[in-house]
Amino acid sequence: MKKLIAFFFVALLALSLVACKEREYPVDGVFLGYEVSVSRNAPQVTYVTVTIEDGEIVEYNIDVRQGTRTNTGTTEAPNYTFAWNAKTKKELGDDYGMKESSAIGKEWYEQAAAIEAFWLENGVEAMTKNAETNAIDNITGVSIKDAYSVAALQALENAKAGKFVAIHCSGTDLYSVEMTLTDKGAIDTLKLDVLQATKSATEGTFVWKTQTKQQLGYNYGMHKNASGTTTEADYIAWLRANNKYEWFEQADMITADIIENGWSATASETVIAGVTITTTGYYAVLAKLFAFAGDSVK
Repeated sequence: MKKLIAFFFVALLALSLVACKEREYPVDGVFLGYEVSVSRNAPQVTYVTVTIEDGEIVEYNIDVRQGTRTNTGTTEAPNYTFAWNAKTKKELGDDYGMKESSAIGKEWYEQAAAIEAFWLENGVEAMTKNAETNAIDNITGVSIKDAYSVAALQALENAKAGKFVAIHCSGTDLYSVEMTLTDKGAIDTLKLDVLQATKSATEGTFVWKTQTKQQLGYNYGMHKNASGTTTEADYIAWLRANNKYEWFEQADMITADIIENGWSATASETVIAGVTITTTGYYAVLAKLFAFAGDSVK
């Protein structure tokens, strides 16, 4: 009897340890990692999502949105404009046009699908590439260079941290939002941001700025010209005296309202005192974020 009781408690302890073991991916949903770059003097963002269900990876998705540089002037007097493409590489499908020049006769989306399947079966770090050319060399049906593992590993880190991320391309800006949840599924942190670029209409150059709008803080200077101030302290005093707010303050007002009142499809119709910025892009990226989080947000 004593042996039976001892065995029972050992088994109960083992079950308790299994139950208490923390999951590698604690929150279900879709987690994104991304990397911005410049391609042919136009914007480009590479991103990867990993879908977690019941604590397990069930899907990877790779995609790239590129941009286009257009000279609306002449060769002698150029006037370059820049814009994100309407469709991503995956959305373009056969129209992307890689197949004809591909050494293996595969379109980009077909090669991306092969990479996704390999990652799902073997893990991202199992993929290898040529040290000189960076071409992926151990996945059948793939000859493209590796431009995706950085974003994939970032997506996995976000999944491990339970951090939801979404992006939205508009004009030449990259909108982004990040969110973490409490252990009860309530919104803990929610932060909007925008990365912009320095563009030259005459030189045709496109360079991402080193700081986002949030990182710039009061240096973004949304009302700086109107204020006529020269120091940050005077600028802040002018803002408060005139009941105006800097970009990051207004963005934080939007997210604070959502944290307090929750997200809904009609959130963009909410009037928030002090917010004067155009909010279409912000609510577009927020909609993507909450779609990624799904039922994980309580």
